[in-house]
Amino acid sequence: MKLSRPLSETRALRRWIAGVGSGVIVAFAASSAYDAWRLHQQVSQSTARELSNLARALSEEAERSLQAVDLLLTDTSIWYRDTGAKLGPSDIETALRTRVSATPQVSVLTVTDAAGLQRFRSRPTGEPLADVSDRPYFQAQRDSCTAGMFINPPIVTRSEGRPALVVSRRLETPAGHFAGVVTAIVTLDELREVYDAIDLGAASALLLTFDDGRLVVRQPPDPRADGRVFHDLTSAQTTEARVELSPVDGRRKYIVSLPVSDRPLVMSVTKDFEDAMAPWRAEMWGLVGRTLVLVLVGLLTISLLLRQLRRVERDQAAREQLEAQLRQAQHMESLGTLAGGIAHDFNNILGAILGHGEMAQRRAGPDADLNRHLDRIMQAGARAKLLVRRILDFSRSGVHDRSLLNVDQAVEEALQLVAPTLPAAVTLALAARAGSAGILGDVLQMQQLVSNLCSNAVGAMPEGGRLAIEVDARLVERRVLLSHGALAPGRYVELRVTDTGTGMPEVVYARMFDPFFSTKAVGEGTGLGLSVVHSIVSDMGGVIDVRTEPGRGSSFALWFPVAGEAPRQSRDREAEAPPRGEGQTLLLVDDEAPLVEFAEELLAELGYEPVGFTDSAAALEAFERAPARFDAVLTDETMPGLSGVELTRRLLALRPGLPVLVMSGYGGEELEAKVAAAGARALVRKPLNATELAQAVAAVVTPSAAAAAAAGSDDPPAWPPSSAPSASSTRAVDR
Repeated sequence: MKLSRPLSETRALRRWIAGVGSGVIVAFAASSAYDAWRLHQQVSQSTARELSNLARALSEEAERSLQAVDLLLTDTSIWYRDTGAKLGPSDIETALRTRVSATPQVSVLTVTDAAGLQRFRSRPTGEPLADVSDRPYFQAQRDSCTAGMFINPPIVTRSEGRPALVVSRRLETPAGHFAGVVTAIVTLDELREVYDAIDLGAASALLLTFDDGRLVVRQPPDPRADGRVFHDLTSAQTTEARVELSPVDGRRKYIVSLPVSDRPLVMSVTKDFEDAMAPWRAEMWGLVGRTLVLVLVGLLTISLLLRQLRRVERDQAAREQLEAQLRQAQHMESLGTLAGGIAHDFNNILGAILGHGEMAQRRAGPDADLNRHLDRIMQAGARAKLLVRRILDFSRSGVHDRSLLNVDQAVEEALQLVAPTLPAAVTLALAARAGSAGILGDVLQMQQLVSNLCSNAVGAMPEGGRLAIEVDARLVERRVLLSHGALAPGRYVELRVTDTGTGMPEVVYARMFDPFFSTKAVGEGTGLGLSVVHSIVSDMGGVIDVRTEPGRGSSFALWFPVAGEAPRQSRDREAEAPPRGEGQTLLLVDDEAPLVEFAEELLAELGYEPVGFTDSAAALEAFERAPARFDAVLTDETMPGLSGVELTRRLLALRPGLPVLVMSGYGGEELEAKVAAAGARALVRKPLNATELAQAVAAVVTPSAAAAAAAGSDDPPAWPPSSAPSASSTRAVDR
């Protein structure tokens, strides 16, 4: 009897362990199945949201490009009707060449007469002028006076023999009769280069089609798609992603198709279903493995198994974090290249708008209505300038004005702009305790950081809550590992933004810094806010630490190395009159004719004698004829033929000590180094307003500098000069 009780107790214990173990295994299997289903839903929704954001951005960019082409065609048709038809052939071709230079996506601009014979081209193509009366675009414009801008399906052009889109508008006589067609050729190769920077992964693509499904361009190219008509892409034009079988490779795809405004074009983005589900499949292997291990190891080794699984989970998380960082870096680099190029082109257009708008304001007189319209133009231009700055910050290709900032003051000034926009249900609390600790940064970038983080926090508190901003000076005595980087020992300023919102689930936390990733509904955000924060902080040498808990809120801490002491500065907001010249002769070089025209008029009003060129080679030739004529040079960087840096080298080789300013709205530290190596005095940000341009020129064209340059001194004047340029427009280059 004494032996039977322990035996029965042992058997009962075994049955209890077997029952509990089986229950744990069943519960674990059920939990794994639920997690698999939930993760599948989250990955699918995230992919759909990302594709929708990208398709919308590409559709809007395509519409902007078409608007630019339409503006060129409309302006050319009016010019030809009123003036061009009366000019000689060489004058007409020169005018066409000048007009097409402002629209880089247009390869050739052609004027065709009423009989369908090509008469004039913006540049020689090596092919004879052709008869295009059989082309659909010519017949459409000839037969209808209301056809407007007509986009011809892709054809092999007779002018260049290359596949291209032909965009046309009708030419009319002053009496309104048909006089021919003006056409702009956009080659498919150039379209492919625009979209080549975006990589969605293997077996995924971007497709631009007509609304009847005819293919315009596919990136990456696939011979299997040539000649196909994709009715399925145009039949469901919506921001919602759908999964369909691809007729090209027979694989399942996520597809989002959006119309390009009211044009007969559709932009589609496809992502391979299997590629999109790769993270989910990887997680599934882990779940299956953990379940099998639990079954095989048994009840007696549950605690050891759990410890082992925790260690395995940590190693998976580290590997996934490294892979995610690599994917994010590659993704942001390709998108940054595309965004930077777009911002550069837009900067030139914006410079002409703001420059001539400012000149118009100064000459408008007392006409109240005219002044009101001009004020609205300049206000919209200022907003566009800030938008370009944001795009350049995202692409890390902007020219930044770094200085020693008092962080407390910078945050307080940023909150003065943010506070009025906060919902009434959100309470704002600020604790600025960093004192005089200063960091190397840009005031506008600090404003973007505070604005984007506050906007993100408000979005996480739909019912209201508390938004806390804290700024502290910290001393780090040993290396500290944060969520998105590590801190070396030293002094730092910590900017922390905390909310009491919904927090972030794991799948959102892992992708929060991805560009175009957003948890908002389709159409309510671009997904660029936190990606811009990540780009700016990385560019400033800082580190981000993010803490979040679903249902308990989130905290974003930005750590910046202290660069020195920066006492608070008083802000003098009174506008000063721009400095004036004393008759100095300035060589002005920019391939954008409207910018040259604006700068020449402004500099002449300021007392200088500007000599403008839209061709860098012609400017160099003029300088070679009279090197002593010019007191200073302002040159754009990105130009056909000689770039601004190369032109600077050529000029300084002819006349050392010549003050040269290089202008650019695109380029970061790499361009600054090139400008410094070439010997230029400074890199100036475009677009410039009147005051910024006057200050930049006055900084290098002083009486002493002009005298030294005219004497042909071998030693350049000291830098920086005593009259420093405005911090808002010019950044000195370390030499």
